Amino acid sequence: MKKFRWGVIGAGMIAKTVCKEIVKSGRHEIAAVYSRTYENAFRLAKKYGAKACRTLEEMLSPDSVDAVYIATPHSVHYDNIIACIEAGKPALAEKAFTVNAAQAERVFALSKQKKVPVCEAMWTRFQPVVLEVADAVERGEIGEIKRFKGGFSTPATWVRPFLSDRLFKPEYAGGALLDVGVYPLSFSHMLMGVPEEIKCTAKLGEGIDYGDDIVLKYSDGAIAELTCTLEGLRSFKGVIEGTEGKIIMPNYTRPKKAVIYDKDGRKKRVIKGKRGYIYEFDAFADCVARGEIECRFMREKDTVEVMKMMDECRMQSGLRYPQKVEKA
Repeated sequence: MKKFRWGVIGAGMIAKTVCKEIVKSGRHEIAAVYSRTYENAFRLAKKYGAKACRTLEEMLSPDSVDAVYIATPHSVHYDNIIACIEAGKPALAEKAFTVNAAQAERVFALSKQKKVPVCEAMWTRFQPVVLEVADAVERGEIGEIKRFKGGFSTPATWVRPFLSDRLFKPEYAGGALLDVGVYPLSFSHMLMGVPEEIKCTAKLGEGIDYGDDIVLKYSDGAIAELTCTLEGLRSFKGVIEGTEGKIIMPNYTRPKKAVIYDKDGRKKRVIKGKRGYIYEFDAFADCVARGEIECRFMREKDTVEVMKMMDECRMQSGLRYPQKVEKA
């Protein structure tokens, strides 16, 4: 079987982690790597017998790769995706997909015009356990959803000297919301859709947000209580409460297990499954092979609506990035 050839833009920690995993399946190969620093591209490419490219144009040449994985800072996702579309290369871009909804809408409009598939690499939405949980909710196993509670945290400030500075720089669209807040927002959107009201308070400093507390209110009375922070480790547990029971996920962003309870607190069943980046890469490769413009697990509508939710959060907190970053 011919392997699916990936070009990778970016050679940081997430790119290294993803490349290491997806080549194990035997379906995918790393064919080319481009980074702002050629030495970084060369080191990553060498591990996989791939070509290290000195320019993005070199990677996007006609017969170079089947699709591109974008693992750069948020601030350049828009430019990277546009370049891929213009070159006719399908693109799977890390979350957050772009810096704002206007950029995302421009990307998807061009994607449809050029008939080049693009997708947000929100790996949570591709996980087998998450998909089964979503099916259970849709089937009404816990009745109507009344509340979701979940967060995402990282102790980035504790280990700041050892990290890339992208998280702490407004010119890279850094901060908690776009990097980790996108997880609870996207998960809530998957379960409950677009809220009627959003309330967000943020801790700001150095031109970024260090943490956000977000409440989503829905027209049917349902509510989502979400948190994100760069300042410590908190629980990754997700709790979905319904009128006829609840679902508890020890780690809802990358779960291996979810437990469904009835309304009296009795355990009904346990959902188990593997987790990994491979699922989004397989799904996108399938999408490309079928000639589809969007992936059913992470549609254009999903990405744009979540970006609009984050735009609203940033407007309420007063967080704006430099104009050259916000461009659309």
